[in-house]
Amino acid sequence: MIGGMYGQYGRSDNSEQFPDPFLDVASRNMPDTMRNTLHWSEYIHSIFGTLRMAMERIASYFITDLDILGDEVSEDDKDKYRDFLNKTIKVKTQLQIILKDLMCYGNSFTSLIVPFRRYLLCPKSGDMYPLRVVVENFKFEWKNFEFVATCPKTGWRGPWIISDKMDNEPSNVTVKRWPVHEIELLHDPYTDEVDYLWRIPEDYQKLIKDGNLMHLERCPEEVLKAIKEKKRFRFHPGLMYHMKEPSLCGIRMRGWGLPRILSNYRQIYYTQVLKRMQEAIALDYVIPFRLLTPQNRGGTNAGGLNTGDPLQMFNGGDFKNQVLSMIRRRRRDPSSWQVLPYAVEYHMLGGDAKQLAPKELLDQAMEQLLNDFGIPMELYKGSLQLQTAPVALRLFEATWQWLVDAVNDFINWLLLQTSQVMQWEPVEATMKRITIADDAQKQMAGLQLMTGQQISGKTGLGLMGFDWKSEQKQIAEESREQQEIQSRVQEEMEQAGFAQQIAKGQPDDQGGGGDPGGGGGAPPPGGGGAPPQGGGAPPGGDPSMGGGAPQTPINDYIQSLNPTTPVTPEDMKNTAEQLAQQLLALDSTQRASQLRQLKQYNEVLHSLVTAAIERTRSSARSQGQAMVMQQMQQGGGGG
Repeated sequence: MIGGMYGQYGRSDNSEQFPDPFLDVASRNMPDTMRNTLHWSEYIHSIFGTLRMAMERIASYFITDLDILGDEVSEDDKDKYRDFLNKTIKVKTQLQIILKDLMCYGNSFTSLIVPFRRYLLCPKSGDMYPLRVVVENFKFEWKNFEFVATCPKTGWRGPWIISDKMDNEPSNVTVKRWPVHEIELLHDPYTDEVDYLWRIPEDYQKLIKDGNLMHLERCPEEVLKAIKEKKRFRFHPGLMYHMKEPSLCGIRMRGWGLPRILSNYRQIYYTQVLKRMQEAIALDYVIPFRLLTPQNRGGTNAGGLNTGDPLQMFNGGDFKNQVLSMIRRRRRDPSSWQVLPYAVEYHMLGGDAKQLAPKELLDQAMEQLLNDFGIPMELYKGSLQLQTAPVALRLFEATWQWLVDAVNDFINWLLLQTSQVMQWEPVEATMKRITIADDAQKQMAGLQLMTGQQISGKTGLGLMGFDWKSEQKQIAEESREQQEIQSRVQEEMEQAGFAQQIAKGQPDDQGGGGDPGGGGGAPPPGGGGAPPQGGGAPPGGDPSMGGGAPQTPINDYIQSLNPTTPVTPEDMKNTAEQLAQQLLALDSTQRASQLRQLKQYNEVLHSLVTAAIERTRSSARSQGQAMVMQQMQQGGGGG
């Protein structure tokens, strides 16, 4: 219609007529009703694997983690919503499926299904029983869309009253996608408001009419009434979420979204023509046609007859039979020898599909098709170049901003429905912004500003995709756990009776009569158990160190013990720190030997010294990394 109108311009009755370029073959095959459009879109989406996968990648690109909004909402409420969305209904998977419907049909209809348990109430006795109990025990009969049964108390028989009890457990709530072919719209052109009707399928109506127990237990009473009266089922306002493709204001869609497949129907048609041509070439030209013929040697006799023509001397049927027999023998035994009484020629016809197939035309058509759909070819192939990726992705995200808004609107609609059903505190949420390669510099700058306290921690960590409140909560939790561990260790040290262990471990030359390998003694008064700084070699030194008097801080510490002085956990901790510093000054072999001797002497002190050594090493590594990073930054600034 549009092509015919524009095709009239520039024509005259006396001039030669050119064909209308808009009246192409594709235009004559376009669907003319909304129902046909939906069916065509579904068919094209099913057979075009490249287009289908490209649209699914678009949908997956914009699905990110959820960010629950509202500073006044408690963390417990937020965690409750997160568990419901991520674990119960698996919102990311639901969004992928919903967006798949949207990309195909241009429309998606979704509602929140809250299950119920059906009970029947006897109008005479007032007793209420589950439907299955009534069916199995009370002479149930499904008659004229009424639940007819016999009361076990009064003996009265007649229709019982439906009493449905909502089962609003979070684990039972589901998200339902309604088939677009079964939905009808009542659209008001002035307010643009829409009411949604369900055209109940005939097979489902038959199951209800036949009284199938499974369906009678789950079919809402309103749907039963609609089936009985042979009407459409009308959804209550707000219970149906309609996600749809935007269209031009001049196109009267009457509440429907315009499928993107219909907008690009001509290009799809052209691409399919090329694919059909390629299929025909593949069927006819990929495998060459092989041919054997008698060889014509030429030449004539005195009478002018062609003596080189084999058909002048041999029977054509005999030639065919012998050649076919030779081929069969060759297939049975590829290594066999074959003999023919005449020469043959081998011909191979066809096999030039590569030259005939329009590969470049098809690639160009597919690239144009994806571009018409707003899908970058590089994104589909996964070959975005780093030089142009940031700008291209920014433009790409801006092109599909309506899709992000539609997803956020659906999430908030879903949260509103959930809060009403579960009677939870209402909240709002949004999808987190997509992070791409050019965000790296912004993230580093944000972290530096946060460190300089020029922006808040919430903003700085938000650039990295972290939640500031959650991180602070985890930091506090880790601090609490560390305090509990330290308190538990201190309590164990106090209960172990370190003074008694050290007294039992007093060496012989101190008059204690104990075994040097036993428990530890008390440190000298005021010294906190600190070992002396001398490097003598008391008895018990490790002879494996070789060459002169070895450094033995553990033996020095044991000799300096005073059994009459009590030791406290704080003294033991100071002693461990000082011993760790002295052991770090030794080489690895000496340090290992001293630690083994300390473990035999006092296991508790050995654990404290080992922990102190590890803390010192960790601190040194952190300082070294910081110095390296500072030098790199200074070097980068100087360049």
